[in-house]
Amino acid sequence: MQMSKPKRHTLLTSAAVMAALSVPATAQDTNQTFTPLGRIVVGAGVEKVAIDAPQSISVLDEDDIADAQPGTIGDLLERSAGVSTVGSESRFGESLNIRGIGGGTSADEPRIVTLIDGVKKYYESYRQGSLFTDPEFFKSVEILRGPGSSTLYGAGALAGVVSLETKDASDFLEPGDPFALDQKLEYRSNGKGIETATFLAFAPDDQFDVLVGFIYDDSGFLDSGDGEQIFGTKITENNTLLRGSYTFGDAGEHAVAAGYIRYQGKADDQLLDIIDNVSFFGTVDREVIDTTAFVNYQFNPADNDLIDLEMQLSYGKSENNISDFQASPGILSSFDTDYAYEGRGLRIENRAQIFGDDIENYLTTGIDISTQDRVSTRASASNAAFQPEGTTDNIGVFAQNEFIWHDRLTVLAGARIDFQETTPGDQVPSDEKVKDQGRATTLALHYQVADRFAVFGSASYTERLPVVDELYDSRATSSGADQVSAGTLENEESRNIELGFAYNQNDAIGTGDQLSFKTVIFRNNLNNLIGRNNTGTAGQPVFVNIDEAYIQGVELEAAYTTETFFGSLAYTALEGKNESDPAALNPNLEDRIPADTIVLSLGTRLPTANLELGWTGTYYDSKSRSQAGMSGVTIIDTPENLIHDVYAAWTPDEGVFADLTLRLGVTNVSDKDYRTHLQSEAIRRAGRSINLSISRTF
Repeated sequence: MQMSKPKRHTLLTSAAVMAALSVPATAQDTNQTFTPLGRIVVGAGVEKVAIDAPQSISVLDEDDIADAQPGTIGDLLERSAGVSTVGSESRFGESLNIRGIGGGTSADEPRIVTLIDGVKKYYESYRQGSLFTDPEFFKSVEILRGPGSSTLYGAGALAGVVSLETKDASDFLEPGDPFALDQKLEYRSNGKGIETATFLAFAPDDQFDVLVGFIYDDSGFLDSGDGEQIFGTKITENNTLLRGSYTFGDAGEHAVAAGYIRYQGKADDQLLDIIDNVSFFGTVDREVIDTTAFVNYQFNPADNDLIDLEMQLSYGKSENNISDFQASPGILSSFDTDYAYEGRGLRIENRAQIFGDDIENYLTTGIDISTQDRVSTRASASNAAFQPEGTTDNIGVFAQNEFIWHDRLTVLAGARIDFQETTPGDQVPSDEKVKDQGRATTLALHYQVADRFAVFGSASYTERLPVVDELYDSRATSSGADQVSAGTLENEESRNIELGFAYNQNDAIGTGDQLSFKTVIFRNNLNNLIGRNNTGTAGQPVFVNIDEAYIQGVELEAAYTTETFFGSLAYTALEGKNESDPAALNPNLEDRIPADTIVLSLGTRLPTANLELGWTGTYYDSKSRSQAGMSGVTIIDTPENLIHDVYAAWTPDEGVFADLTLRLGVTNVSDKDYRTHLQSEAIRRAGRSINLSISRTF
């Protein structure tokens, strides 16, 4: 087999992979369309089509983001199988839940690895959100569900990985054009929100390009379906994006890229408990500043298949600055605080490629070095017992090999070990450093039984290391427990098994169409889960290990597309249980399992009118759960709900509106008053909103 060496993360590679893996020879000469399952995945190791990956993966592109007109990243992601949002409608009060793992009131963020342009993002703060960014920054999002990706991205990704890629100059420039200006204006009726996004792209030649973007958003209070004002949703944002790249050397074997992304949002008189949207703790003024920066170097000599080297220096900081704290009497002392997570990292990765008769082999090896500071600067030393300061240093070494035989059998095996040291801050009532190791392994098989049908399965193991909050929190619980947990916690463990099958057919009903679906069943056995100690006595640690739990479920993705019609389906059904005493764990795992969900999207393209119409219906099944509060535990019943969203996009190619894109969308068409199952009773989702955007690239 003679194969040319691919360049990593390029449009050329994506096109080549799609042609080789997704389109049979009989269809390659037709005007082929592709479903979302036919999109390229770059985060699972070797670039491949999503339907051919031996795990459950969703890929959302720029059109998906534009059609959804999301206010937050969560609004977009929850249309995918296995993903739910937790918290309020506030852009400062949203967290993610993937496969039943994730919540807003405990340290769930390390169980979900989040990346922006390869830079790890992390923010965990009691009763506040975890990901602060603007959907307008991004051109693609990959959701890699399950712990199988822990070998590449860090031991402990019990739920999975969310990887977001920002726009670059090539997304705006036409071939041969050195300069482009893209301007977008958007108005949202609910909250009377106004957003403007300006991008300037410049590429004087084929070697150098740069993109500068500015986004301003001013949103008033959103209203729920019953007309009630939703606290915490009045926010002003000023956001900046800067990206550039330079390619040099023989045949472009050297490439340097750099990026800087800054999100800044301000809101006054927000509830401190923005996750649950309750007034119990009082109100604050809040400013959130999230910074992501990286410098990336790639060396990929065309004459050496054993070298495809990538190095990335990264910096990330998420700041949540609280002022004018008006505490409820007798609950908390009023204090202004600046919380932040600041991280620096170096990642070095190489992919060696070996080709032979009917075989391909890709060996990825690398090292991650990072340090992360947990900062909690208080105007008063009171209440310093919770949300403690500390530093986490980590070194991870990993290897993953992917072997492909006859374009039919794929065997993927990977292993990783992380060495971690955590040091408490000065105000922590303990000076004990904690050193630990976390391991991750995975084995996955994918077999193409026939041209249209494939089966796959995987087994993975990963360990999550305790974080600063779990080790050094010393606040009192209702039982009087007030000791830090340093030295007492075991690593959380996940043993996950997945089985699935995929079907993909081009020209299924007519020439040029594509029908595809992918189904995965899984069981994730969890040991030593870490939670708040609700049943201990005075002097015991605040956080403890709970013996055993499990989460299992099924995920189904299906799609069909032609030149004039498209549709997709995402179905998720999960169940989980603490097999030890649920009362000992706060929160109880069973209360983190979302309701069964179906997301169905249908649409049509009218090429002669340059018009696209679409509808999405999201069905949430009814479900009950318990909710712990200051007055005890109550049972929360969430009724079933069906939410409708529609949009129309018009891109005329002649006349006075030529080259404009006009998009009209209506979210929550029926103006339904509702909340989702994982949200508290005080939360309401936004009611109907009519959203109009106009954009043009000059």
